Amino acid sequence: MAFTTKFSLPSFLNQVNKLTESQRSSIKRAGFGYLLQIPQHVLRRSQLIELMDTWSIEKQAFVFPVGEISITLLDVALILGLRVIGEPVVLKEDAPLTSLEKSFDASVSNRYISVESLKDRLESIGEKDDESFVRVFLLYCFGTLLFPSENGKVDSRYLSFVQDLNNVSCFAWGTAVLQYLHDWLTKRKAEKINKIGGCLILLQIWYYEHIITGRPKLLDGTSTFPRVCRWESSRQYQIMKFEQVEHTQIVWKLQPTSLEMEINIVRAIAQESYLRTAPGTIEQPIELGSERVTRMVRVQREEEEPILQDQSTIFVLSDDEESKVIDNLRGEVTELKGIIEEERKEKKVMKKLQDDNEELWKRRVCDEEELKKLVQYENEELMKNIQDEEELKKIAQRKIEELTKRFQDEEELSKRVQFQYEELMKRVHNEEELRKIAQHDIEELKKRVHDVEDLRKIVQYENEDLRKKIQEEEQLRTKAQCENEELRKRVQNEQEVRKRLENEIEEFRTRLDDEEKLRKEVQNENEKLREKSLLDDECILGFETEMAELAKVVDH
Repeated sequence: MAFTTKFSLPSFLNQVNKLTESQRSSIKRAGFGYLLQIPQHVLRRSQLIELMDTWSIEKQAFVFPVGEISITLLDVALILGLRVIGEPVVLKEDAPLTSLEKSFDASVSNRYISVESLKDRLESIGEKDDESFVRVFLLYCFGTLLFPSENGKVDSRYLSFVQDLNNVSCFAWGTAVLQYLHDWLTKRKAEKINKIGGCLILLQIWYYEHIITGRPKLLDGTSTFPRVCRWESSRQYQIMKFEQVEHTQIVWKLQPTSLEMEINIVRAIAQESYLRTAPGTIEQPIELGSERVTRMVRVQREEEEPILQDQSTIFVLSDDEESKVIDNLRGEVTELKGIIEEERKEKKVMKKLQDDNEELWKRRVCDEEELKKLVQYENEELMKNIQDEEELKKIAQRKIEELTKRFQDEEELSKRVQFQYEELMKRVHNEEELRKIAQHDIEELKKRVHDVEDLRKIVQYENEDLRKKIQEEEQLRTKAQCENEELRKRVQNEQEVRKRLENEIEEFRTRLDDEEKLRKEVQNENEKLREKSLLDDECILGFETEMAELAKVVDH
């Protein structure tokens, strides 16, 4: 099922290209700096449709024949470079209307801001770098990239999270983006609508990272974080049928690289004991009789207090109902045991990793202390052994030679770094040229779309003329059919007359057997009648051919 969307990466990148260095720095301080590095990508709609059709509302995951896989918070952090651990981003229905919202023309009855009005505000702001610019740009980013809706508007309640710009980076924006995308995938599946919102570039790059077949090539020599920057953008691609996907063609869990682990966003996730689509909870459906119930199982951490259960409700059931409930409860208990076992295994693995890290750290500290002691001991031995000034001079000379070698190596490294920097500047220049070419292509496409609309109007006008002509031809066809029927009647009458004449000729032949003179006259008359009939046949054939040609013209 095809879809329409207000997600627009080109619109976002067009505004990014207009930013000054000071404006970019302000966006980076707000925690959205990695989004400014996103290159141009073409949405692979057919692949996205195939992927979205595998979404399971109950499991909140993509279900393939070989297994199921969900989008994790680690995936969001690695792909977009957004913070996923922090204060939650929750839009409250009963939140009062603020003065900041009123300044954006929002009201209690209409708490939405159009993306076009935000674009106009950015145009009027220009190169100014103040708090109003940051708020407007972030709202524009929400409406085109992170939280696009079906109507091209942004919820004004997001302004409460960007009011204090010093605290914007404290919120878990990546978690909110993932939840918003989940809501749209569920809505599309449940209501079978052809509109889709959410961050579709996250979904597309997630597909590249997890599904091996049908994905483009990796870019060479470019930034690897966030991972949205390392994939090529190609219009030609292979549509993947997920019924044919194999277990080995799926990367079930992304592993951060050593460079990615040095980034605070990723390191903060690695320090947590859970990596799930909803922090602290697991949604799992169960069946009780004919009613469907969704159980929220809280993942309790070691530092949290135990959850108290309410035991004040009593149910009175029959024996059959009680047995069914007992069976269902046993099934739930087994499921809970499985979940608890998995959590215990994860805790054991994490504890083991922590213990291994502590042991490695202790070993490292011990090794460093031993090395220090050894170095100190060797220094003392050297000082004892080096008594003569000549030996000291030799050692100093050796050290000087080593230092000169090191300086030479450093100079070579600096030259390499300078060369790499020049190469990067060339690539940046090429990317700017490519962006200009892409912008020119977009303008050409807009002109073509305008021409196509004009052609569509012309075709519509010609269609109306053709319809009129077809109606006239249908009228001609009906007239021709009437004339055809009259001609057929005439032909039938002529055939009857011919039969009568043939009967009379036979009677004349029998009578004029003895009379040769009369026979000749009868024969002459017979020949004349035959010639006449031949002429009639030719006329009928000519008329039939004309009618056939006329029918072809009418059909055409």
